[in-house]
Amino acid sequence: MAVTAFRNAEFGTEPGADRADSDVAGADLGGIDDPAMLRCLLDQMPTPTALIEGEDDRCTFANAAFRALGAVAGAGLTERFPALSLSLLAEARRTGQPQRNRAAGDGSTDGERFWDLRVTPMLGVNGVIRALIVTAEETPESMADHDRRLRDVSHRLKNTLQLVSSLLTLQTLSSKDPEVRRALQSAGGRVGIVTQAHQRTHGVLRAGTVDIAIHLSELCQELEAILPGAHRIQVTADAMEMPMDSVIPFSLIVSELVGNAARHAFPPGAHGTIDVRLNRGSDGGGRLEVVDGGTGLPPGMDLARATSLGLKVVRAFVGQLRGKLTVDSSPYGTRVTVEFPPA
Repeated sequence: MAVTAFRNAEFGTEPGADRADSDVAGADLGGIDDPAMLRCLLDQMPTPTALIEGEDDRCTFANAAFRALGAVAGAGLTERFPALSLSLLAEARRTGQPQRNRAAGDGSTDGERFWDLRVTPMLGVNGVIRALIVTAEETPESMADHDRRLRDVSHRLKNTLQLVSSLLTLQTLSSKDPEVRRALQSAGGRVGIVTQAHQRTHGVLRAGTVDIAIHLSELCQELEAILPGAHRIQVTADAMEMPMDSVIPFSLIVSELVGNAARHAFPPGAHGTIDVRLNRGSDGGGRLEVVDGGTGLPPGMDLARATSLGLKVVRAFVGQLRGKLTVDSSPYGTRVTVEFPPA
């Protein structure tokens, strides 16, 4: 009722709207048709409610309950209320359908709070989305307890991964066979990548998504420090949300492709730059590129058919992300591209 009232007060009825519809709306509101009174009614609702308009997702109205949580008109709602993710807003705009998510973290100094978030598109003429209505209801304590248990399990998993990595390192140091040492080092490196990706997702269990641009930058910084050769890894990435269950396969794809370039793209003793680029597509999908300025692939080598474990890992995880792998190689370098659709 309040949403209908706000819509009529802000935008007016649509041209040519049936008079009977207006009569029904008026009956629902007890005959109240004063826009100021309707706005006052919405402002006093106990459920935090906000209106978002424009491509930059600016908050144009926040009722008293939402203002108490830091939301203000004219600012980005996701900046003031971090529990709300940009991906949830984008999905509502893309589908034109209501979206719902449970999330934690609103910047409160009283401890972490958990929210049931709903984003409802407000449709105008010809089904065009004119605004998004956002509501946030705090979940009961039992849900917060459930989240704490999830975090406890996640923390134990992180410790287990770190233990496995330490055991592999000890086994590597004790082995005298160079081939065995290389295999163990490679396995330890992969476990380390999984551990780092898990640490990134550990703090956003309820949000469900990760800012993959930040994660990619941190991952490549670590790879630059541990990979052989004094190669520079240069990262350019668009801000982009990725589902939690895609972060680990994405991380392993990046690790294998960057590692391959560091080990094989350049002549022995030569230093080079490896460019890692992540671009967000207009459809919400992504495009990952790993580009080196090396000597190119050996004649006849096809990455799509290569039998090394690392490239098998890449192909398997590209398939898991429903992506497409392409390779462009010349004597002046190699470009490996992974395109993946919206989550």
